[in-house]
Amino acid sequence: MKKNSPLYDDEIDLIALFKIIWDGKIKILLITLISFLVGFVYNSQIPEYYLNSLTIKPSKSIEFLKLDNIDRLLKLNKSKESNESNQSNQSNQLYLARFINELEDYEEFLSIIRNTKKIQEYFSKRNIKNKEKELFKYAKSLQIVAPNKNQENYIINFKWHNSEEAQKILQDTLNLVTKNLKEITDLELEQNIEFKKKLLLNADRTRLDYLKEQSAIAKELKILDNQIDNINLSQSSVSLNINTADIAYYLRGYKAIDKEIQLIENRKYQNLKIIEEELNSFKAQNIKFVDYNIFLMDHNSDKNTKLTLVISILLGLIVGIFYVLLSQMISTKNGTKRD
Repeated sequence: MKKNSPLYDDEIDLIALFKIIWDGKIKILLITLISFLVGFVYNSQIPEYYLNSLTIKPSKSIEFLKLDNIDRLLKLNKSKESNESNQSNQSNQLYLARFINELEDYEEFLSIIRNTKKIQEYFSKRNIKNKEKELFKYAKSLQIVAPNKNQENYIINFKWHNSEEAQKILQDTLNLVTKNLKEITDLELEQNIEFKKKLLLNADRTRLDYLKEQSAIAKELKILDNQIDNINLSQSSVSLNINTADIAYYLRGYKAIDKEIQLIENRKYQNLKIIEEELNSFKAQNIKFVDYNIFLMDHNSDKNTKLTLVISILLGLIVGIFYVLLSQMISTKNGTKRD
């Protein structure tokens, strides 16, 4: 009777395989070490960049109350029923959005990084005609993440090679945005006050023209004093609900009309002076349009040194084991041929 033969003549002997690997451990370690050194050198040559993230929140600055007071005095887009708390919250959100819009034009950001050592070296090594166009490529390094529906905070992400320099660049950029937004706000308020003044002056001029016409009529008819009360309203054909405002104004008499003309011409517009005082007070103070803490900025490197070295070691081990097994296979075949 024939003995049962193995299913496969070339069945792998795990013990023999392990012995081959163990005997070639020096070669495997050397190859792994070389792979580790190659990975280390490669990782050191890769430029490291940091993703710097900063949270921007609505400001709680008390100076917004002064802005609201000026707006209420100007009667610009303010409901009489709205309370101060709602107005303040609306201003906070409004100026947060305006701050982000000002930041998104990248003018302040590019003006700051233009003077950094990295950008100056970049331009000095290249013959670039349109530097402004080339500079705008760096605008991609600054990204603004809008809040979700249930949030109100923005996230500013800034990718730069040096985290400390990134912090300074972002701080200088936000300071410049604040400065420019303050100047824009001051100018808008000045223009609103000037427009308010023109509206009042135009209304007074229109009123003066009308009063002078009525005074001339009264003088022509020799109506010195008020004659409205002398109108006979007792006739049955006349309604007792007559509105005296519909009666000809010259019936008040040119004495009263001329006095009203004199008062309008000598008007001091004290309400405008109060608004201007509030504006001057606001312009003299700094305002924090948004709230943030530059020292709470997150810094995350895009270079994963640990992962690179682990991959290098694993790759070295695999290549080393494969090399040892292949060497043994070739050696075995050559020995077989000699026999």
